[in-house]
Amino acid sequence: MRELLSRSATGSAPLAARIEALERATTLLEGVAPGGAVVASRDVLDRIDGRRALSAEHTVIGLFGATGSGKSSLVNALVGAEITRAAVRRPTTSAPVAAVVGERGSDALLDWLEVEQRHHLEGTDTALIEAASRPPAGRRARREAAQAGPGTGTPGIVLLDLPDLDSVESANRTVAERMTGLVDVIVWVTDPQKYADAVIHQEFVRPFAGHDAVTVLVLNQIDLIREDEQEPVLASLTALAHADGLDQAPVLATSASTGDGVVELREHLLQIARSREAIASRHRADVRGAAESLQEAADPTGMAEQPAPADIDALVEDLATAARVEPVARAVGASYRFRAAGKVGWPPLRWVRRVRPDPLGRLGIGRGRDGEGLERTSLPEPDAAARARASGGVRRFADAASEGGSDPWRAAVRTAARSGQDQLPDALDQAVAGADLRARTTSWWWPVLDVLQWLALLTWVVGLGWLALNALLAFLGVPPPPMPMVQELWIPIPLPTVLVVLGIAAGLLIGLAGGVIAALIGAWHRSRARRVLTARVRAVAEDHVVSAVSEELALARNAARDLALAHG
Repeated sequence: MRELLSRSATGSAPLAARIEALERATTLLEGVAPGGAVVASRDVLDRIDGRRALSAEHTVIGLFGATGSGKSSLVNALVGAEITRAAVRRPTTSAPVAAVVGERGSDALLDWLEVEQRHHLEGTDTALIEAASRPPAGRRARREAAQAGPGTGTPGIVLLDLPDLDSVESANRTVAERMTGLVDVIVWVTDPQKYADAVIHQEFVRPFAGHDAVTVLVLNQIDLIREDEQEPVLASLTALAHADGLDQAPVLATSASTGDGVVELREHLLQIARSREAIASRHRADVRGAAESLQEAADPTGMAEQPAPADIDALVEDLATAARVEPVARAVGASYRFRAAGKVGWPPLRWVRRVRPDPLGRLGIGRGRDGEGLERTSLPEPDAAARARASGGVRRFADAASEGGSDPWRAAVRTAARSGQDQLPDALDQAVAGADLRARTTSWWWPVLDVLQWLALLTWVVGLGWLALNALLAFLGVPPPPMPMVQELWIPIPLPTVLVVLGIAAGLLIGLAGGVIAALIGAWHRSRARRVLTARVRAVAEDHVVSAVSEELALARNAARDLALAHG
């Protein structure tokens, strides 16, 4: 994302696109960035919308400064008529005073500015009107005026004399501070005594760093400084302007009382007004400043684009522990062995199995082939360690996904990750309960070994019955029939005895072989159940945690793109 801002430096986007981008970024950062930055950005957008709906023929030029800087006298000197009162008593200006060149459309603009005292300059009875009516000086200026189109010879101007920024009256300061955000051109007027005032620079000048194209610094009352000291003082003011971030803003020297530098300042302001670029330049600077403030408050450029697969795997592993995936998988394998033993085990011992419950039945799982009809499992509640691992897994996943981001964005990602945490226990339980664990799966070899077991049982039962019958006949004194003997052995053994031994031995061997086969296939079922359950846990993780985090990262990506576009 950091590349977005560097790319923006290679070209300049249209102002309308930058305003729209700032509006989108402001919306995206609402709830992420501190409220003050978002409110300030919305204020900028509201001011821009308000100004763009009003006269584009008038350039609003505001003169700002501290008490005693001579703003009112300088305004009178620029206009060439006394339109605002200048006196020793402070504060002299308690409300904005406007000198207006060009009446068409100015009233609505002045209403928006909330300026009541208006002086509409007419004819050529003032220096400002006379200078504005003259063609621009210089071949290049005249060519630019001609290219700008008709009506550029006499530009519309609203020149404002504003209350002192450091006025003892708080209402006056409020008006002046509000106007800093409304005017098209900012003229900072200072004097030899206060030009280096740290408070003025820190609180009023520095916040407008980057507004070079629409900012002018004026050192008024230059006549109070000896000629040999004027250049060093101007150089000092220029250095302060650079320190405030106004690298390209001109620094001019004037004296309202002697008229020194007034013509140059007037021509400079007229040149700005004739270019008709002040409004757009101010808006570009405001949008850029708001974008920088938002980025400083909640920088999205360090965020990853998507959660890393390894981080998702770690989250799934932690949630699988909380969902008791491994105990359930073991129960699936044990259930297969349990049911296999009931079919292929030695028949005389099968009744023992019937008094023991199926391992899956104890957990309330596998009542149907796919668990259909279950609302919850009978799994024991996760212990404190398992719950802590699940909670910690969500937290670790959020931290890993937001690594490299700014604190507000990391906090937003953590909040998004935890948004579905309350539903996780039920969702995990349902994931286990609804899994197709093949809990009633049988195998083809079960009936085969079952038949062999019953044949073996029949064999030794027949042999045992034969021996019992012969014993009964002998007890009753009835001669028993001849007993067949197995002669192949080193000692002759009665056939019934051989049948008993062979039947029991075969049954035990078949049971042992069935147990080994059931253990191997049960291990496969256990592994399969683990995969199925893990996949379902992954789906729960995606729905309740990963998707929310991915959406937040997408918001960060979009915010970074929009901030880059708003920046220019």
